[in-house]
Amino acid sequence: MAVETAPVKALSPVELDDRRLAVESAVGSMRIEGLEPDETSTQIISRYANGEIELAEMNRLLDDYSRTIR
Repeated sequence: MAVETAPVKALSPVELDDRRLAVESAVGSMRIEGLEPDETSTQIISRYANGEIELAEMNRLLDDYSRTIR
């Protein structure tokens, strides 16, 4: 079943860099704690970092995915 997503606003190069740095920092913090995101989580996070989805959509996708692996 396809899920309709809201249109994403085009991000400037600076906004994309800021977003990528924030994601790298968050993943780095996870790794310091001994956690490693799996392939599916990494794909979802990458979509956000690349400006393909917004934060709310990333959170929803990660929440939905986490329910499938419990």
